Amino acid sequence: MAKKELQQDTTSAPRSSNPVPFVLPLVIFLLIASWYPDFASEEDPEAMLAATHWFVGMIAVQVVLATSLLIYFRKIYLQHFVFRISPLSVVVGVIGVVIWIGICSLRIEPRVLGLLGFDFNLGFDFNRPSFDPYTLPDLGFRTTFLFFRILLLAVIVPLIEELFLRGWFVRWVEDPEWENLSLRGLSWKALMAASVYGVLTHPTEAIAAFVWFGLVSWLMNRTGSLWDCVVAHAVTNLLLGVYVLIFAQWHLW
Repeated sequence: MAKKELQQDTTSAPRSSNPVPFVLPLVIFLLIASWYPDFASEEDPEAMLAATHWFVGMIAVQVVLATSLLIYFRKIYLQHFVFRISPLSVVVGVIGVVIWIGICSLRIEPRVLGLLGFDFNLGFDFNRPSFDPYTLPDLGFRTTFLFFRILLLAVIVPLIEELFLRGWFVRWVEDPEWENLSLRGLSWKALMAASVYGVLTHPTEAIAAFVWFGLVSWLMNRTGSLWDCVVAHAVTNLLLGVYVLIFAQWHLW
C-alpha cells in the first residue's frame, strides 16, 4: 500500500478517469494505416499512381483527424500532465535514432528471432509501405506527400502514441485506478509493457523497438514528464525521416 501511495501524484485536483482521449487518436490512426496500399503488388503504372494518390490521401486524413482530436482533448491532457520539457529529452531522442538505425542496419532482428524459433513477422503488421517519394513525377504532389509524411512522422505519431502508451496504458497496467498515478516509480511490469507494445507494433524492427521503448521508459521514470517522452519520440522520428530521405532506406519509412 505504501508503494502505491508513493506513486500517486497529489499535486493537482482529481483527474478524468476516461481513457478515450488517450486511446481514440491512436486507434483511428491504426485503422486508417491498416488500409495503406501494398505498392509491391502494383505493377501497372496507372494502378501505382492510383495507389499513390490513395496513400497520400490517407496520410492527410490521419493528420487532420489526429490534429482535431488532440485539440479537442487538449484540456484533459494538460489536466493529467503539466507541460514541462527538459533538454535530456532531445539527447535521448538523438541516442534513440542511432540505436534504431544501428540495430536495423545490422539485421539483428531476423537472426536473433530466427534462432529463438520465432516468426519474424509476428505482431500487428499495419502494412507500412516502402514508398519512394522521388518516383513521383509531379513536384507539387511530391512536396504535398513529404509535408504530410514528415508531419505525421515527427509530430502526430509521437503525440498520439505517447499519450496512449505513457498517458494511459502503462499507468493502467500498473493500477486499474490509473488516473492519478505519477510516471515516476512505476513497476517493472508497467515498464516492460511499454517495450512489449513496441515489439508488437513494430514486428519487423522488434529488437530495435524493444530497446528504444525501454530507453524512453527510462526517460519517463527519470523526469516524470510525458512531454519529455513526446519530444524524444519526435526527435528520433524526425532524424529517422531525414536518414530515410538521404540514404533511400524506404523500408524504415
